[in-house]
Formats: sequence, C-alpha cells, structure tokens
Amino acid sequence: MKRFTNLAGNLRAVFSFLRFITVVMAAFWLLMFTFNVWIQRHYTDKPRVAFTFGEGYLLTEPNAVALSSDGARPGSLGLVNLRGALQVDLCSSDAALASAVLWSVVPVLAVATVFLWSLFDSLRSMCANIERGEVFSVRNLLLVRRIGWIFIGNSLVGFGTALWAAHLLGGYLSRHVALTGLKAGLQFPGGLGAVSFALPSDAIPFAGLGGLVIGCLVLVLSEAFRQGLELKAENDLTV
Repeated sequence: MKRFTNLAGNLRAVFSFLRFITVVMAAFWLLMFTFNVWIQRHYTDKPRVAFTFGEGYLLTEPNAVALSSDGARPGSLGLVNLRGALQVDLCSSDAALASAVLWSVVPVLAVATVFLWSLFDSLRSMCANIERGEVFSVRNLLLVRRIGWIFIGNSLVGFGTALWAAHLLGGYLSRHVALTGLKAGLQFPGGLGAVSFALPSDAIPFAGLGGLVIGCLVLVLSEAFRQGLELKAENDLTV
C-alpha cells in the first residue's frame, strides 16, 4: 500500500518525466527545423516539409460576401473575415518566407520550453520536499511564489511573442502573397488587403489572460502558505 500512498513521490517522478519530455520535444522541433529541412533539400528531388502554423484572417470588403435570410432585411448579415489554417513549406526557396517563419517559430518554442521546464522543475522540487516531510517550510513557500511568477511571466512574455509572430507573418503575407483559388468573387485591395495572422491558442501554454489569472491565484495561495508557516513557527516555539 505504501506505493499508492506515496503521492508526493509519485508526482515527483511524473514531473521529472515531464521535465525530460519538455527538453526532448524542444530538441525534436529544433532538429525538424534544421536537420530535416537540410536532408530534404540535399537528398530528395522534390524537397517539402509542410508545417501548419497558426491561422490567417482575410478581412473582406463591406458587403463583399452577402448572406441572405428569409426573415431579416438585406444587409443584416455578412461575413467580416475569412479564416483558415496557414500551411508553410519549410523547404521554400523564398528567403523572406524562411526568415519570417524562423523568427516567428523559434521565440515561441523558446518561451514554451522555458516555461514548461521551469514549472515542472518547481513542482518536482516541491514534491521532493513534501516527500521528505517538509510541508510548511521556507523552501516550499519560495517555490509556490516562484510558480506564481512563472505563470505571470509566461502569460506576458508569451502574449508578446505571439503578437511578434503575428506581426512578422502577417506582414509577409500582406507584402508578398497574392490570393488565388477562391471561386467567390471577393475583392481584396492590394493583393490580400487587410491580412492578420494569429498563432493557435495552445502555441504557448497559459499565455495571455488565463496564465495571468492563474499566476495571481497562486500568489494569493502563497500568502496563505506564508501565514500557515508563521503559525507553525509560533506553535513550535510554544511547545
């Protein structure tokens, strides 16, 4: 039964494994962006490494795409934008595209890797302390605060990194890409016209408002943890 009651030890092993997997996945993506592309370019006749990266938004002209309703008056409904997943060939000979993808993806992967590794490392250390019998201790208090600041820092830096990636690829699409293949008669001034680009919501875990709220909640819990630590110290002195 001890194997099943040693929850802290089991969680410590899980977080150690997740920390290791984080490094492995970061190395995998790094190799995929470099080594795999190099192999495709040098050893295949038609090099291609397709990579689905975020979503593209095409803003339509007013009333360019009409929607009719048998109950609402004309013009009551309309499509504001068209949205689709953006697929990029990493073996493209376009240097501007390669640069936009590289400087968009690498910061995102770096932020996600640092965040996950720091989070799992802190949780692993906390579980190791609890396994040794340290629950209300100064080290655990510092670890709880560290976890809160990790969430807050990741939410802010991750959101900024996502905006940076959207700016780079959105700018590339607007300057260099022409829209073809749509059967509907849509008009986009200046090639694609008003184009925006967004990373998928899970590109950086807990980036944005969600991570910020979680981080603040963890800091609130750290304050309760600190008061519990003070009460424990007072009880120890009384005894």
